[in-house]
Parts: sequence; C-alpha cells; structure tokens
Amino acid sequence: MGTDLLASPCRHVLLLNFEMKSGTVSSTSPNGHSSRQRPGSACEECRRRKVRCDRQRPQCQVCYESGLECKISTTRLPRGPRKGQLRTLRTRIAALERCLADRHPEIDRQVNALLEGTDLEYESEEDAIRDQPQSRDCTESPKSGTGTKSPQSPGLPRSGLVNELMRADLDQLYFDRVHPFAPILQRWRYHMWSKQQNKSEAQSCLQYAMWTIAASLSAQFRALRDPLYQETRRILDTLDSQNPGTDASAGIEQAQAWVLVCIYEYMQVSSLQAWMSAGRCCRLVLGMRLYELDDPNSPVMIAKDQETSLVDWTGLEERRRTFWMAYSLDRFISFHNSLPFTLNEQLIATRLPGPEEEFQAGQPVVTQYLPEVMTKASNDSVHPISSFSECVVLATICGRALSHRQKVAVEQLSISGDVAVFEGFWTRHQWLHERLNCRIRVLSVSPQVDPMLMFARIVAQTMVLFLHSVLESITWKTGDHLLGIIEYERLCVMAAHEVVNLIKLQGQLGYFKVHPLTPIPLMMCTEFFAGHGYLDVGFDGMLQEVLACLGDLDRVKNAPHSPRGSVSA
Repeated sequence: MGTDLLASPCRHVLLLNFEMKSGTVSSTSPNGHSSRQRPGSACEECRRRKVRCDRQRPQCQVCYESGLECKISTTRLPRGPRKGQLRTLRTRIAALERCLADRHPEIDRQVNALLEGTDLEYESEEDAIRDQPQSRDCTESPKSGTGTKSPQSPGLPRSGLVNELMRADLDQLYFDRVHPFAPILQRWRYHMWSKQQNKSEAQSCLQYAMWTIAASLSAQFRALRDPLYQETRRILDTLDSQNPGTDASAGIEQAQAWVLVCIYEYMQVSSLQAWMSAGRCCRLVLGMRLYELDDPNSPVMIAKDQETSLVDWTGLEERRRTFWMAYSLDRFISFHNSLPFTLNEQLIATRLPGPEEEFQAGQPVVTQYLPEVMTKASNDSVHPISSFSECVVLATICGRALSHRQKVAVEQLSISGDVAVFEGFWTRHQWLHERLNCRIRVLSVSPQVDPMLMFARIVAQTMVLFLHSVLESITWKTGDHLLGIIEYERLCVMAAHEVVNLIKLQGQLGYFKVHPLTPIPLMMCTEFFAGHGYLDVGFDGMLQEVLACLGDLDRVKNAPHSPRGSVSA
C-alpha cells in the first residue's frame, strides 16, 4: 500500500487531506512508508462521529481534544441484508404469483422448486432483474449443484414444502382462524414442542395437518393445501400401520391430526370422505380410552386424588378436548349423511371441556359430565357453559334427533297402530323439544359472538325444523296429536325467521371465521324452506338468503363438493 501511495503523489495528497478533515493524522511506519491506520479497533466516539480514529492509546486525538474517555467495544452488531437480497426475494415471489395466476400444469413442481430454494443467491439488483423469468409458464430451470436428497423414513414428513418463515405464518393463521372452531391445542404448549429439533412423527404429522387446514383458509397459501394434505395423509397412514392406537398412553398428536384432517376433508373433499375419516378418528380415541378420562376408577383420577401436583392438567384437558372434537364431528357429519355413529354416548365418562381462558392459562377447572347437562329439567336453573361445551351438547341433541327419526322409520315398518309405540314416540319428541328450548334460552342471553357459539345457535334453531319434519313422517296420528303438530308449526316459523337473522349476524365474522360445518344446518334449512312454503309466505325469500350464504361459503370451499350444488339439484 505504501509503495502505491508513493508512486501516486496526487492520491497520497488526497488521502492526507481526508485524514486532516476527519481530525486524524496518518502514522508513519518505521521504514518510512505511511500507513492508513494504526492497528486495532476504532473507539466508540469516532464511530459515532463517523470519523477516522488514529487509534492512539490510552486516548485518541479526537477524544483528547473533546475531553472524553476513549472507549473501545469489541462486540459488533451483525451486518444487515446483503445488497439485492430483498429484490431477489421480491422477484421470486412475483414469479410464483404469475404461476398461480396462470394455473400452469406444472405449477406443483414450480411451487416446490421456488419454496425449496434454501440456498438462494443474494445477487445484486441488476442480476435479480436479469434472472427474472421472461415467459409466463414459469419454466425456470432448477439450480445446479444441489445434491440429491437423502432417502427419508416412510413416516417422516417430506422436507421442503414450507420454509421457516412460512411455518411461522401458517402457525399464526391456524390459531387465528382454525383454533376458534377446533380448540384442541394449548398455544404455549404447542410452541414449546414445535421448536424442538427432534419431534416425534406424530407431532410432525400434527403440524402438517395444522398447516393444511390453515392453508385452505388463506388466500396466500391456498396453492399449498393439496400437497400438504397429501403429505399429512401419507404420514397418518404410516402411523396407523405402525401404531394402531390401542395403547392408552399413545401420543395425542395423532388423534388431533385426524380431527383436523376430518374437518379439512369436509370442507375441501367430500362429506362422505370426512365421515370415513371421522370413523378412523373415533376408533383411535376409543383405543386410547379417551372416553373414560374422568372415570373415578381410572389411573388418572386415582393419581389426582393422591397427589394433585402429579397431574398434567393442560395435557389432560387437551386429551379431553380432542375426544369431544371427535365426538362432535362423529355426530354432525353423520347427521349430514344420515349415517350411523361410531361413538356410543352411554359409555362416556369424560367431563365436558372447560372455558378457553382457563385452558390457555393452564388453570384446572372442574366441569360437568354430559349426562348432568342433558338431564336437567326445563324449569331448573341452567348455568351457561363454554362455547365448546355448547357445541358438544348440540351435537348430542342432533345425534338423538337423528336416532329418533331412524327409530320412527323402523317402528312404522314393524308395528302399525301400537299405542305404546306411539306414546313412546311422543315422549321422545317432547323431551328433545324441551332440551332444545333449554339450550336456545341459554344461548340467547350469551354476550359472546364467536364461531362456535354462532354455529350452536344456528344448529339449535335448525333442529326445531328437523323435528317438525320427523312429525310429518309418521302415519299414525290422533286428533290430540294433530293439534300438537299445529303448535309445532308455529314454532317452526319462529325458528325459521331466527335462522335467517343469525345468518345475517354471522356475516360479520368474515368468510374465514365461519364454522366449517355451518353448511350442515343450512342444508336442512333449504330443504325445509323449499317444501314448506305454505307455512309462511316469506319462506321463498328466506330460501334465497340461505342460498346466498352458502354461495359465500363456497369461496373457501371446492365448488364441485359444495353443498349448494346438491340443494340446487
């Protein structure tokens, strides 16, 4: 460096002038050659002023003239992003968006190629513009030099579908849009184990199931829902073959993944496929014996009686909520298809889920058993329960109403004109109406407006219409019972108007926050409005309101599997 400066006098003079303006003087080495700076680190004051430090010790010239203490810091902040890095990422995102807009046949391959770019080259902005794909078919050649992937275990998820930033975004989407109607995860607990490097296969499968349903409720990640779903099903099938779920100590994550897959399949595949997956999920929770979590003779309850600190309350509530989600899906989706249930209500010895606030805070709460809520008389004081528990109770009423109609069909085939059978039918019918009136009364005073409560309120009013259709199906009617049917018709008209009002209120939640099983009661309403126009002249307008709501829900569903199509047919 010194030789170059002596060979170029002009450059040497300019350098000396710059150093003098900065308040520093270049030192001269023993051999007579000038050096730009003394060895060592610049002090903090010179760095703050952005001037050249002469590195004199114990005090540089700038600090000496300013009367300040000359401090040197050895820790340095990391450098910012390299030049062109942000522009490179923007161009890659733009290329991906063009692929999604054109719906190219090779879109899946291109999406994976763009998202798996972990070794992105942060070139300059000019290079980024030059490398931007020019054609609209996104036929960018893959990067060379990337080694082939090592074969993975059949149960492990395939890497590269989502990167680290997308995982964080999908996790946030899940807790914002999915958790309100599937509250089976404790957020803090999930974030703790999700950051671990060595997760179990069931935990990785649960993450993929979470990302699958979160992507289906996002306009940004919608293109990823199918590959994520296929990967989730592949891991689930592998886990089911390795662990049939007959051990009560098995990981709960596998059952939770099946719950989310069942909801996704009802939204995006078909109700029949969702019913089959709900059956697999229910058999899994049966094998894990989640139906007897609060049995006084179970090991968990015995341990709680002996030592309260030994019980993992949060883990116990997660298992409890997973069971009740499987139970609700079994009831609601079976009701949609008029098919038998998998879980037997008479065997359940698990308490209802607790309030969401206590669950997220990890606070233990003792809740009621389902029979305690179902057997309360209509004149008893009924206390509000959590939104999740309300959905469980309504799912139970739906299940009993469906069994009521199926039993009527069998009774009319086997026994005709039997007074005892007819009286038994009216006893069941009136009992169901009392339970519905009780839940409607409780829900009407609830100040909350969340997806689960809104869904429960719509289901409760719709079941009034369903029970009236059961009344119309009987062939043996007496004069007294005909008067009762007329009274039930009046209740149906009131329930129909309330359903339409709730649909309008539900519109405030937005497309992505409506409960995904909402088409089940709406389908029932459309069938009732179409066939009972004689009850109210406004049913035609109500039918259009419900169809419009189903059309809005189609925005977050696959159109070929939309329930609206079957209604129109």
